[in-house]
Amino acid sequence: MRLRSAVAAVAVAVLLPGLGTAFAEGEVDYSARERELGRAAMDAKRMTFTGDAERGWGLFREKGCIRCHAVWGQGGDSASDLGRTRTLGHVAAGQLAGIMWNHVPRMWERMEEGGIELTPISPEEMSHLFALLLFIRYADEPGDPIEGQRALERHGCDHCHSINDNGETVGPDLAKWSRFVNPVVWAQKMWSHAADMQETMEEEGIAWPRLEGDDLNNIVAFVRSRAFSEKKEYLAPGSIARGKKLFSSRSCATCHIDSDEEGNSVGPNLEEIELPSTLSGVAAQMWNHAPEMLEEARAGGEADTEKLEAQEMADIITFLTARRYFLSEGDPEAGQKVFFVKQCVVCHAIDEQGGRVGPRFNPLRGNASPVLMAHVMWRFGPRMLGEMADRGIPWPHFEGSEMADLIAFLNEETRSEKD
Repeated sequence: MRLRSAVAAVAVAVLLPGLGTAFAEGEVDYSARERELGRAAMDAKRMTFTGDAERGWGLFREKGCIRCHAVWGQGGDSASDLGRTRTLGHVAAGQLAGIMWNHVPRMWERMEEGGIELTPISPEEMSHLFALLLFIRYADEPGDPIEGQRALERHGCDHCHSINDNGETVGPDLAKWSRFVNPVVWAQKMWSHAADMQETMEEEGIAWPRLEGDDLNNIVAFVRSRAFSEKKEYLAPGSIARGKKLFSSRSCATCHIDSDEEGNSVGPNLEEIELPSTLSGVAAQMWNHAPEMLEEARAGGEADTEKLEAQEMADIITFLTARRYFLSEGDPEAGQKVFFVKQCVVCHAIDEQGGRVGPRFNPLRGNASPVLMAHVMWRFGPRMLGEMADRGIPWPHFEGSEMADLIAFLNEETRSEKD
């Protein structure tokens, strides 16, 4: 699949009929540009799982993004509300970088019209913005109280719990939890009492409730509508970095990543399964598997599952969603086609094949990432747009997995050794 294959050579010859002359006449030293690109690539890759959503929110305001984009109604209205984009479904970081590339020419035009200065965004800052966008994508929108009441009745929660002293008293009055806005807090409290709840439910002949879809989010909305508390307690956005450490230190990987000689893991392999699209959905899935996890813990000599604080659960869930968000793999062969079809090869070379208007892409091998592609777009995009306009090259538009495929192609370290 290497770039200097016969097909690729023909493509280069068609796209760049004067390539040999350009090399002969060019006297620009590209080494400095390539070193800068290589450093940025390493920085962006290293920071993939260190982004912080709270810092991203600060940058979102500081860089002027909020003047055009709103988040759940807070901000400008001249561009899309980034909190109302669930109709797009799951969007991996590679796809997000492609969407950003698609829209920046119009974005820059509007910024110029509005007198908004284009300020630099470093790889570290871009990682924080990506963490914010991840949080926005997976954060829970307000639930439906009516559906929540139905879910409570359907799952038999009212057999043990009351609301404002109205109902059974086997378990705690749910009104006491009404101040907790985040469904993840509810999941954590349920998780902490899972062993006691299982024992009581078995004695009462009640089946373990299996939460579906937005059940947990809707239940929270219903309880809060019946037992409104002026005091509201929120969790901080989950931290990818903290979640990664907790996933290891709390031995989650022992059951959910590590496998035996036959490739089997104790629990579902969280690197492979499809996760729900919201934080509460992931929390509900953890709750659904609590009986099996309790059984495994007891088989291993433990009386209960690992105890987690609410923020710790939020951090772990954020890390798991981030893995899905950032680690979606592209197809290198499809990415090679993108490299030619989008005419990247006209200005950029790999090894010595391609244009030399911009730096070679060799320094990206093994380090290309969505965060890098977004940083490069923002850092060099305006100049690229001018160069492309001069040469009659349209700005690239990425569909589906094309950006992820291109990243996979740029990361193919053994490309130059293949036939």
